[in-house]
Amino acid sequence: MASGYLAQLFRNSGKLVHGSYFTQVGRTAGVQIKYWNSTTAEVSDSGLASVAESSIADQKASNKQSVQLSKAMKAYQERAQAYDAFLLEQTQEYEIGRRHLANMMGEDAETFTEEDIDKAIAYLFPSGLFEPRARPHMKHPSKVFQERKAAEFDETGRPFHTMFYTGFPGYYQVLHDLVAKVRELDSFGDRMMRYSIHHDKETTLNVGGTDWITKEQLESILLEKLRDEQYVFFIKSMSRLLDHPYSLRAKDFIMRFRKQISSTFKQKEIPKLMFTADGTPFMAAIGTRKSSRANVTVYGRGSGRFTVNGEDILYFRNIQDREQVSVQYYNAIMICY
Repeated sequence: MASGYLAQLFRNSGKLVHGSYFTQVGRTAGVQIKYWNSTTAEVSDSGLASVAESSIADQKASNKQSVQLSKAMKAYQERAQAYDAFLLEQTQEYEIGRRHLANMMGEDAETFTEEDIDKAIAYLFPSGLFEPRARPHMKHPSKVFQERKAAEFDETGRPFHTMFYTGFPGYYQVLHDLVAKVRELDSFGDRMMRYSIHHDKETTLNVGGTDWITKEQLESILLEKLRDEQYVFFIKSMSRLLDHPYSLRAKDFIMRFRKQISSTFKQKEIPKLMFTADGTPFMAAIGTRKSSRANVTVYGRGSGRFTVNGEDILYFRNIQDREQVSVQYYNAIMICY
């Protein structure tokens, strides 16, 4: 009876049993167990030992995988710490420069704002360059250096984002949200048709004075480097959402990817003509450039001659300067007529 019970026990645990004669030696967690019957015929303990060895091998493989993933996380942490240290150093240098600049301008360093910095830079380093990005400037490091993306996986290597393996999780997440908005507006439009309610102009979003953000601006929002075709597809998809009859309901989502267009034209009041004693119309104006100052008077029904400090157009020694003066004059004549 005991022999049959032990045989069934080993059979359930997957051990090798040779008929009614068996002896099994098991080593589990440092404990040796030996089983035998009345007619002892000892056999090899390779069955249970092999199970223990395979369990140890699996544990070693799991520990090795955990170590490898920990190394990846450690490498990311080292890069993040290096970037944070670099940004901290740049911020400290910026604060020192800001205080020196405030002292040079005779201002309080504690209340010296970025607007004050821009004015001080323009005063101390006057530039005739038309491109704003080519002019000297002093900005906070957080606005100069691109923001780094946070860790996208945990300590075990499992990604946080469901679209991590696309390579562009932020980009495809925006497209996913865009499709959800389109379906939401379509569903709303179907309900309006079912109740015989037609849309009007007030349900369409007016984006006058704005434009789609550039590729660089989109990359700064998503913190991802995009290809040109991805940006083109994004703009086409957003334009489709904007053209929807009920696009006003998605205003917050659409305006997130649009920017204001600064107007280059300003409406100015044109001064009235003045007249001399003999009735000749004229207009006077003052122009300044750095330390230079010019008082200009243009007479109507004139001869076309230039008088600069008592001299004619030859006052300007450089022929390019003469051309510039002549072109501006004739442009003014064409505008008047």
